[in-house]
Amino acid sequence: MMQKCSRSKAGGFTLVELVIVIAVVACLGAVATPVVATYYDNSVLKITMCDICQAVKEAKALALLSDQPCAIAFNTVNSSVSLVSGRGVDGRWNTSDDRVLRSFSVSGKGGGLRFGYGTCGPVPGLAVSDDGVTFQVNNSMVCNNDMTSNAGTVYMVNNQGNSMALTANSSAVGYVLRRCTNGVWELL
Repeated sequence: MMQKCSRSKAGGFTLVELVIVIAVVACLGAVATPVVATYYDNSVLKITMCDICQAVKEAKALALLSDQPCAIAFNTVNSSVSLVSGRGVDGRWNTSDDRVLRSFSVSGKGGGLRFGYGTCGPVPGLAVSDDGVTFQVNNSMVCNNDMTSNAGTVYMVNNQGNSMALTANSSAVGYVLRRCTNGVWELL
């Protein structure tokens, strides 16, 4: 009786199968990359606006506790936001001799973030400025110990042209956040 020899086929993929899989993965990556980039840029914008809101809350608390005015300084030249506990020797806010408690770089967060209006332009009815910051005290929102502040708006825009704005009123150091959606500013 003769036994049949069976050949075992080595497992593996053919070159054609590998090329097809690589092509499918490349197509999925090409479709997903812009979506992920947009999501990332919008997330960075929202996080930065939350950081600015937190700085306002800290400035309010510090002004109450220290019985001295504090400020959030928006430096559009070096793209930074600083929580300042007092003016320096020159008596002005947002200058190099201020007592800075903490600071963060807007452009260093990613997403092409910068001060400005983006595709929406300024909020209708509010003050306009060339640099996207309308606080009149040297681009600083000052929180006084009596819970008043100067009114103004800071605008941030990302790579996608999407923008958000924080507008502060002069009483109770209150503020509102806005987001530009389809060319229209809406309250958050």
